[in-house]
Amino acid sequence: MASSYQFPQLFKRLDSQKNQFVQHFIRLRESKQYRNNQRAVIVQGSKMIKELRQQEIPIKSLGVTAMKDPVKETNIKNPALDALRHPGIFNAQHNYLVEVDITRRILGTASRPGRHELFAEIPIPRCPLPPKEDVDRLLIFDDVKDPGNLGNLIRTGKALGWGSGVILNGTCDLYNDKTIRASRALSLQWNYATVPTFDLLDFLKSYDMTPLVADMMPSMNNNNNNNKTDLWSPLTGDYDHKTNPATVGSGPWLWNFKNKEVKVPKRPALILSSEHKGVRGLEDEIRISMPMTNNVESLNVASAGSLLMNELNRLIK
Repeated sequence: MASSYQFPQLFKRLDSQKNQFVQHFIRLRESKQYRNNQRAVIVQGSKMIKELRQQEIPIKSLGVTAMKDPVKETNIKNPALDALRHPGIFNAQHNYLVEVDITRRILGTASRPGRHELFAEIPIPRCPLPPKEDVDRLLIFDDVKDPGNLGNLIRTGKALGWGSGVILNGTCDLYNDKTIRASRALSLQWNYATVPTFDLLDFLKSYDMTPLVADMMPSMNNNNNNNKTDLWSPLTGDYDHKTNPATVGSGPWLWNFKNKEVKVPKRPALILSSEHKGVRGLEDEIRISMPMTNNVESLNVASAGSLLMNELNRLIK
């Protein structure tokens, strides 16, 4: 049966993976250097794209996944149909039609795009770290290599009021497609500065911030562990294995004060690192930990960071 449906003339069909625009979109997803040069990323999904528009972030290009010759309009489903009927909602500079195999090449198979998927080319907004007068807490990402963890931390941080921070050496790209998906595109709106690791302490001092290094609890079974005598709870005071043990549910514990005042910093910079690597070069800085059961070695950085952000919010409010 011949097609009776006509796509709006606003939309241009991209029918080959070798098309220059298709190649451009693929390179935006695959290459950090290309993203940085173009100052643009690819965002997948109608909801995320609409949320970015509501934040007045422009859309350079909108891609709509639709079969080449639909017999009638009912062969096209939402969200593609919504975009075809109401392109003004997105107000993109350029509008394209692609078949699903090209969408999968653009977005990558891990994104699992559907047959009626939307994607957009979004300019990367400028989101510098605010001046210290406008910041009372910071997230510091040190060698966080997993984009899913980074995206989840940014999303949780934005939700809990930790909306800005510092990127250190080895941390994955904020604009990696997996980071964008995990953060629900909030990584595009996260205020940050990139700082060399060896400059971090001076940078935090300029912001009047106190480093708090997320770390494992010191061993309670090692009698030679000096950190046990340094262990302190903001809720119950100094550690004592009989009268004030560090048990699951007792809240965060701080240690490694090294002659610093024993208290929760009013302006904390929470330093989060890969659970495999740990933080290096900050041996003299205060540690913060959450007690866990003995049969759990560690939490991933996204889980640990989310718990600590919430606990610190309760302590410094």
